Amino acid sequence: MAQLLSVNVGLPRDIAWKGRTVHTAIWKNPVSGRRRVGRLNIDGDGQGDLAGHGGEQRAVFVYQIESYSYWQLRTFPGTPRPFTKTTK
Repeated sequence: MAQLLSVNVGLPRDIAWKGRTVHTAIWKNPVSGRRRVGRLNIDGDGQGDLAGHGGEQRAVFVYQIESYSYWQLRTFPGTPRPFTKTTK
């Protein structure tokens, strides 16, 4: 049976990456308690690239726990890890 380990949210910010500025919300942090899931996203969450993320068909994204190590190694190397695993 599937188990929800964490609900993570984050807001977009601009970062320097490969010589340019990127608007991203890749960094998400775990929240406690309930969060409202709306038509476009979860309360407290945002997306940096609305053409490819968020919206009515992508308001919530679910990762299986095995994907975290893959993305931690490949997403913005040298910066803080974007995903946090919790077991609450």
